[in-house]
Amino acid sequence: MLRRTVLTVSCVLLATASTATADWSNLGGNQCRNGLSDAIGPATPELVWGTGPSSLIAWSPCVEGNRIFVVRQTAFAPSGVPNDSKVYALNLTTGATLWSFVCPYAPGDWTTNVYGVNNGRVFVGRGGNGSSVSAPVFCLDAATGGILWSSTEEVATGSYDGVVFTDEGDPIFATHLYIRRLNRLTGETMWNTVRNCSVSGDCGPALSGNSIYIDEVGPGGQKITHVNATTGAKLYSSPIMPGFTSQNTPMCGPDGRVFYARTQTNPSVDFMYAWQDTGSAFTPLWSAPAIGGAGSNHGLTHDGGIVMVGLNGKLQVRDQVTGALRHETRSTVTASINQSHVAVDGNGTIFYGNGGFPGTIFSFSPDLTVRWSIAVNNLNQGGPVLADNGTLLVAGTGTDFRAYRTEPPCADADLDCDGSVGPADLALLLGAWGSSDADLDGDGLTGSADLAILLGSWG
Repeated sequence: MLRRTVLTVSCVLLATASTATADWSNLGGNQCRNGLSDAIGPATPELVWGTGPSSLIAWSPCVEGNRIFVVRQTAFAPSGVPNDSKVYALNLTTGATLWSFVCPYAPGDWTTNVYGVNNGRVFVGRGGNGSSVSAPVFCLDAATGGILWSSTEEVATGSYDGVVFTDEGDPIFATHLYIRRLNRLTGETMWNTVRNCSVSGDCGPALSGNSIYIDEVGPGGQKITHVNATTGAKLYSSPIMPGFTSQNTPMCGPDGRVFYARTQTNPSVDFMYAWQDTGSAFTPLWSAPAIGGAGSNHGLTHDGGIVMVGLNGKLQVRDQVTGALRHETRSTVTASINQSHVAVDGNGTIFYGNGGFPGTIFSFSPDLTVRWSIAVNNLNQGGPVLADNGTLLVAGTGTDFRAYRTEPPCADADLDCDGSVGPADLALLLGAWGSSDADLDGDGLTGSADLAILLGSWG
């Protein structure tokens, strides 16, 4: 009886202790820009806090550990500078402000960006406005907001481009004219490579291992180019994808697969393309009609799917290798201004934000059955973002900054959920099978050691 009771309780504990930790380091969530996370997102839209610093525009948060890093914009430069667009570090659990940073302003600078966070370093700057404005990059201490360095060479990367980080933690910036790697410790430029993106914004990179993927202009359309992350050398490019312009970023998946939404609001040439990077060339896997939308970040699933928006405006999951349609929503998910943002949690739940004005955040089961949705005024780039302990972050305008989380049942041996393991937990477990003798180790005390013996009795 004891063994069966302990086994039952322990299996329940193991099943409910599965919430993973995860960081959302940049626009797109990770270096592949594919929105994949090991965290388990909220089962219901259970609000744990719902206000933050005010903002005229919703910018994407980045998260490392229990800290959120985000720009909240109160004016358009040069009005109100340098306080027009402060960087805030917020407590993920409570939403409380930990510190704020006023990014230095020089005449002609743009709104501050949080480019990303990596290994305790937050990278911010005032470049952008369609790559027309160059400004220094500031590296901040994630714990304090103190400046660790500022780059001598300026970058024109903006908030819709995004950055990626090498395994060493070096940030890689991109504009329509170049791609550049900075040293994480000094801000020194390690290499700079010329490129040609079709539009001056939304020209960010994706990174897998030592392979950087960017889109470039080619004869009669667009192409994906493989860049060596160590040297900055362009190695080879894909065949041409027809179409005059495109304002999206590639994303990468497992086994050398690369995906790109080459769209421009022209159904005859708007497709999601899948490529296989062989190490020396790109070979085509498939293409499928896709809806236009600038600044979109699509997603992948853990079981080999790709999350995209079809030409019919419905969210789709297709097979990464074959392009076969696995699932499709019953209704459209698009907005009049559509920027796709996707997060996929460790259970395969798909969170989708359409970036609309107004916009919607959807939660879908892996088969794209809708679970719930929430409206967000002027969503823009404000989510979804999945963070530590499965917290779903959504940023809107004004003071609308929300955190949703389904609190997991207490894990391990804390049976009474008081945050500690002790006699009360042992009493609960013993009571489940009618025993009153709790001093299992014979030391005259009842405590965590006795509980460990009881739990250990089944191996």
